[in-house]
Amino acid sequence: MVDIRFITDDEIPAFRAAISFGFGGDHVDEEGGEERFKELFPQETSIAAFDGERIVATFGSFDFDLTLPGGSAVPMAGTTIVTVHPTHRRQGILTTMMRMHLEQAIDRGQPMAGLWSSEPQIYGRFGFGPAADAHDLTIPTGPITLPEGPDDITVRFVEDDDLIDVLPAIYEQVRAETPGFLSRSESWWRLQRLYDPERRREGASSRRTVAAYRDKTPLGYATYRQKDKWQPDWLPAGTIEVMEIVHVDEGARRALWKYLTNIDLFPTVHWWNGPTDNPLYVEVDNGRHLKTINRDTLYVRILDVPKVLEARTYESDGSLVLGVTDDFLGQGGTFRLDITDGAGTCTETTDDPDITLDTADLGALILGRAAAIPRWRAGQINGSSESIHTLDRLLRTAKPPFCIEVF
Repeated sequence: MVDIRFITDDEIPAFRAAISFGFGGDHVDEEGGEERFKELFPQETSIAAFDGERIVATFGSFDFDLTLPGGSAVPMAGTTIVTVHPTHRRQGILTTMMRMHLEQAIDRGQPMAGLWSSEPQIYGRFGFGPAADAHDLTIPTGPITLPEGPDDITVRFVEDDDLIDVLPAIYEQVRAETPGFLSRSESWWRLQRLYDPERRREGASSRRTVAAYRDKTPLGYATYRQKDKWQPDWLPAGTIEVMEIVHVDEGARRALWKYLTNIDLFPTVHWWNGPTDNPLYVEVDNGRHLKTINRDTLYVRILDVPKVLEARTYESDGSLVLGVTDDFLGQGGTFRLDITDGAGTCTETTDDPDITLDTADLGALILGRAAAIPRWRAGQINGSSESIHTLDRLLRTAKPPFCIEVF
């Protein structure tokens, strides 16, 4: 009999080892690892499945605030470290852990859950939908030219001791206006974003950080690694692996890209998780050389439909009655959404729905991703053509969602 429950403090070492095993790795208990884990992971949200004394499945959750269209943020349960060992698959363990997790999120006042999906086909049945995309971008710098950055912007290295004073302030400004961005606590910055052990580098350098300044004011930053490579005859073939580019000023953005694409011996720049609306695509003189792969990133699961629909703002006014199905948790219903001057009110109603969709479909649309019409054409959303076009107009945003945080 498998016992599924929240872990106790003394079970953390075995829990950490089970996570590593579940993801196919060997657990190495580095100095300070357990203390770091305790500070990052709320033990009250960590779930394990025990077969006797052995942990055979893991599940956890971070506490985030997720930015919605319009800049408001709602609490989100950051679903993570989901593993089931091969010997215990197909036994309902994941379903039980997911139910415990989502019900706990509701009890804790979190109207949404979110995750990065290693296997997308798993999570739709639990009500998660792909709410944001990103571009995996490769730039061969030889055949392209970028415009010069503004004369009043300078790019300078940020020393490690100064990172916590420079980066979070810039990040917070961008988070306030970008749907899909997540909050970062002081512990998250210190123990996750700025934590740079060698095992994270995958053969590349330690993290480099530069910031773009106007006078003494930092307006953007880029973090990256350098991965050197040489072709025959000592021709340089290294790659700049971008970790993050965050900016509050377009001049700062241009200056950072000009810097990254002009580092000697590194003729390729690669950013695997970049925004889909990057102006770089129209700034280069020959965009054909940019290689782009579109990827789904953040999946969200709505747990309180009225609260979430009222928390975001809208770029168009209108009204719709939505029939939201939730076969897994039963948190659906029929809701009337009325939007006036960009603000929405959402109430339960007995009216016939204009549109019927499940929580995964609504999750895929809630951050402004343009996905209503394709999902209707695929038969995943039901309603008249007029209603679907209204839904697309109401929920879509000019600025696409972007989740820069992987968790």
